[in-house]
Amino acid sequence: MRNLLIIVCIHLILLLVHFTDAFAGTVRPFFTTLPVPGRNVPIMRLFENYAASCRPKSKKDFNVDQLANLLQSLQMDEVATKAYNSLFFSMADMQIEKFMGKWYTVVDSKEVHKEDCSIFYCKFIFILKMRCKFSVDMVLQTPYTATFTSKQYGVINNDVVTNEGYGSMVGPEPGAVLITTGSERDQCPFFPVRIGGLSDEGEYQYMILSTPLKYPTMVLTRDLTLFETKWKREVYDFVEKNGFMSPMAALNTRLHFTDVDVCRKVNKLYENGNV
Repeated sequence: MRNLLIIVCIHLILLLVHFTDAFAGTVRPFFTTLPVPGRNVPIMRLFENYAASCRPKSKKDFNVDQLANLLQSLQMDEVATKAYNSLFFSMADMQIEKFMGKWYTVVDSKEVHKEDCSIFYCKFIFILKMRCKFSVDMVLQTPYTATFTSKQYGVINNDVVTNEGYGSMVGPEPGAVLITTGSERDQCPFFPVRIGGLSDEGEYQYMILSTPLKYPTMVLTRDLTLFETKWKREVYDFVEKNGFMSPMAALNTRLHFTDVDVCRKVNKLYENGNV
């Protein structure tokens, strides 16, 4: 019952901010103020940032004032905190430079994403860093904000399809990194809820991307073989135990684990090092 209430309240948060922006006709990522190092961004503002980053819809009969009053009566700060903790309990601060590069989709919500054997590629547009000088010979360099592009190559009916999106970072804390796929089926962005492993080059080896409702969800990996032998069981246990495998927001659905051998045959881009 508690989980159901949290899901309902998250829906209300997203609807309130999303439709308020829909009336204005714009999508406004939350960049009005930059987070100060050492101070966390309020959780409600992270959810507001998320909702404001969704593509707007036009709903002339939507009563924003009535919804705002309802949210105030439901102690939304408390609900948002519980929802935040249920999503990001296993996430540490994000080092965005370790996120860039080529990724293979190994788990996906197939009811939403019809593409098979997708490949993502992320690249910086810019990254802004703040330097804090503590002594003559010590400089602390802290990631502040970043913007990057994302490209997805997938296969539908043996044809390669491409989606182009973008990502943004407003701070290192969980929930402050948002990624859009560019797919028409993804109205809202994703955020990392778990990252695992580090390569010899210092890059993340896999990550789980999801939304406030834990649906849809994707899992990306750098190395297909290593994922199969080392990370697959860990990922399966995580999504099964924590409500991502068959989420309450999408009953009677389950995450799809990709057949890597089939993808190597279907998507010729899998082995293309230039993609």
